[in-house]
This record gives sequence, structure tokens and C-alpha cells, in this order.
Amino acid sequence: MDWIKVRLDGAGGVALDKTQLESLYASDLSFEPDERRLRILPDGVVELAVTQKPYMLHAKLRIPMYGNIWVMAHNFGKGYDGDFVDFVTEAIRTYIYEAKERSSDITLSAVAQGHLDAATEFERLSNRGVDTGENRLYALSHAIYAAEAALFESSMAVAYANPRNDLRIGCNFFRYSSPNARYAKYFSQVFDFATLPFYPDRTSPEKGKYTYGYIDSALEFLTSANITAKGHPLWFGHGSVNPKWLFDLPYDELKEHARALALNHVGTYKNSIQIWDSMNEAHDWANCFELTHDQSIELTQICCDAVREANPSATSIVNICLPFAEYVAGRYTCYGALPERLRSPHAYFKALMEKGVDFDVVGIQLYFPARDMVAVSRMLDVFKAFGKPIHITEMGVNGGLRAQSAGSGNSAAWQAQQLSMSEGLWHNAWNEKTQADWMEQFYTLCAAREEVTALTWWDFIEPSFSGNGAFLYEDEIPREIFFRLGALKKRITTCK
Repeated sequence: MDWIKVRLDGAGGVALDKTQLESLYASDLSFEPDERRLRILPDGVVELAVTQKPYMLHAKLRIPMYGNIWVMAHNFGKGYDGDFVDFVTEAIRTYIYEAKERSSDITLSAVAQGHLDAATEFERLSNRGVDTGENRLYALSHAIYAAEAALFESSMAVAYANPRNDLRIGCNFFRYSSPNARYAKYFSQVFDFATLPFYPDRTSPEKGKYTYGYIDSALEFLTSANITAKGHPLWFGHGSVNPKWLFDLPYDELKEHARALALNHVGTYKNSIQIWDSMNEAHDWANCFELTHDQSIELTQICCDAVREANPSATSIVNICLPFAEYVAGRYTCYGALPERLRSPHAYFKALMEKGVDFDVVGIQLYFPARDMVAVSRMLDVFKAFGKPIHITEMGVNGGLRAQSAGSGNSAAWQAQQLSMSEGLWHNAWNEKTQADWMEQFYTLCAAREEVTALTWWDFIEPSFSGNGAFLYEDEIPREIFFRLGALKKRITTCK
């Protein structure tokens, strides 16, 4: 382990506030984080422990005109091996590099070129001592905008010229009531893929008994509307979705019940559901049964093997959340034990591959990631390297500001949740327009990537997991995102 020094200063050349300084962490070039060990020196410089070289750096910063996101510095994609980094300067260089790399084959729009020119000029002014601290932050803001715009415009060029017939556009389908409801009507207008709930507390509230009433009703509608169904999930170690009878069992008994549940779900719907989330978030994030790393790998294998046994032609997905693994740097989890060394989603997939676990698709969740689109694209490159198709299995961003109510905002309960740890502010505000903008940029980026074969939003109607993130308000009235997706789908797919 080495100790490096990192300078993070803002307006006036003064060190950023403690919250921003304490967010700093290092990772390798595959976003595998080091556990955060740092100390802030009297002059505001951060001393940070680094265990991997070359390394890249991440800090959650408030950027003028842009928002509050994790910013990366990666030294032109090569990483750092020295013992000092001026973070803001390096981040500016990182995003200017990204903007130029991603626009090499296109002519940038006036918006994108304007941001790139502004970034270059503000960087030049700051280097000549003109309001250096403030202009460096403005240079960083414009550089991030320029890099995102270049990525979006290059993705549009690819996606619009090559509409996909293999890209599923979907959402969870958890609150269907009748074919006459606006919920059903609007769903069938924009989606061709639907995720159905197979949480054990709903499908097997009593040991050895199964209840599929909602599944059957929903499937009847989906089949009539020619919408492909997916089952989710065969196993999920979160306390709120498992029945009481599964708790306090020895592991050998627990894994037998997991296998039985998977066999029954997949076997019962062998003729109507061909796609399954075989395992969900088993990488130290949601672990209410406090499994060891070896047990979580074994349980993943058991569920994937059960899919093969019950329906050899079915598609098996292993699903993860928090793909940037900031929780590893900060040592926090959603539910369950806190092991000595937390495992990232990337490390979890590596372990599955080394064990020879038989699954078909890498599933990635992406909720309001406090990351710019360029960082998201780089993250997808990392998971693409596993050589399997990618499904974005769950995602959501706010269509408006979240209410500061009990269990949200600044309460202790809220701060302990995934939402608080990973959310940020993108393009300066969350509202209906920025939500639709985020969706359009991300879906276009994915449509230009042939390894991404399904995009699933979460949820379709409020209340939503991502907080004001659904397509419909509670009264079934659509947000702007509904109409934006309808128009975009005609450009990036050949589906209805």
C-alpha cells in the first residue's frame, strides 16, 4: 500500500469542503475500488492510501452549472502511478480527452463544440492566473458537458443508422389491474418487455405452497399484447422480500429451498416465461442470510443450474446493482453482514466465471447513478469484457425532486439506504425534462452498443423506487419521459 497526495481546490484556490474531500477514493482502471483510507492535511491536501497501480481517482463534487456527481480522473485512460495528483486539473484533462476521442469520426454540434471550446478557454485562463480556482471548476463543468455531448452525438450516428431488432425495451409490470386501465394501455404502447414479480414472500408465503394469481393475470394480458415476460428474481437476499419461514435455517437447508423455489417457478412457467433473473444482488450488497462469499457463489450456481434443469432453453441472467461499487470504497451495505473485504459486482462476476457458473446474461442495475454518461460508458466496457450480452435490468432517475419526508432526505434511515449513497444531481436539476433527457441519452448510448440487448425501467407508475422516477403519476397520467421514449423507440429499434 502506498500513500499519495491529492489536491482538490475550488474557487479562490481554497480546498473544497470536508464532505467533498472525504468522498475521494482510488480504483483500478476497471473501477475496482480501494477501501477508502484517507486523512486531510492542514493545508487541505488529501493523503490517500492506494493499493493498485495504475490507479484512477473519483471524488463526488458539486460542479457549477452541472450538478453533484462522482467525477473521475484517469490520465488519458492510462491511470496514474505517481504520488501526487492535482485532481481538478487532471479531471479537466480527462474529460477534454474523452470529448476529443469520442468525436473523432463526427462533426460536433454547436452545443458540443461550444462546451469543448469553453472548457479549453477556461483551462487556459486558469493556467494564466485569471480567477484560477473558479475558472478551473467552470472548465471542468464544460469539459464534462462536452464529453457527454460527444458520446451522445456519436451514439446517435450509430444507433439511428442501424435500428435494432434485438433490443428489448421494457419495464417492471407489478401493478397491473385490468386490460381497461390506462396503466395497461400506456404500457403496451411503449414496451415490448415486462418484468414480473417472483419474490418468495409473494409466490411462496407458506412453506411448500405457491401462489401465482397475479402472475397468471398479468401474463394473460402480456400474451395478448405480444409483450415478452421475464421472471424476477429466483433469489434475492433482502429481508423485505423473503417469507419468515426461510429465516434462521442452516445454510444446507436454505440452499435446498432456494433450488426448490427456482425449479417450481421456472418449471411452472416453462411454456410462457423464457427469461429469468436467476440471482439478484448477491455481491455483498443484499445479504440478509449472511452468506459467505463462497456460499453466495454456490447459491448463484444452484439457481442457475435449476433454470437449466427446469427449462434448458431459458435465458439465465445474473443481476447486480451499484456497478461502480462505491459501497466497497465506503464499506457499507444495504442488508446483512459487513465482511472484512467487501466484494464488488465486477469481482463477483470474475468469481462466477472462474467457478464455471452457467449463465447467459450479465444484468446491471443503474439507478440515478451520480455519474456522467462517459463514466457509464466506460463501466459498460468493463462488463462487456466478460463476453456475454448485457441487460440493464433495473434503472430509474427522478422526474422531480424527492420529498423530504420520514425515511428520506436527511433522516438517518434514508442515509443508510442505496438511494442516498449513490444519487446525485445531473445537469443541474431533476425534473420531467432532465429525466427524459437522461433516458434519451442513456438509451441511445446503449442502442449503439451491440452487447446491450435489453433496457428495463423501474417503475412504470408511482410510487417508484427511484423517487418520482416512474413513467406515470399515481393517477396514471404520463410524464414527459413516456412520450420521449415512444418517439425514440421508433428511431433506435424496428419493434412496434
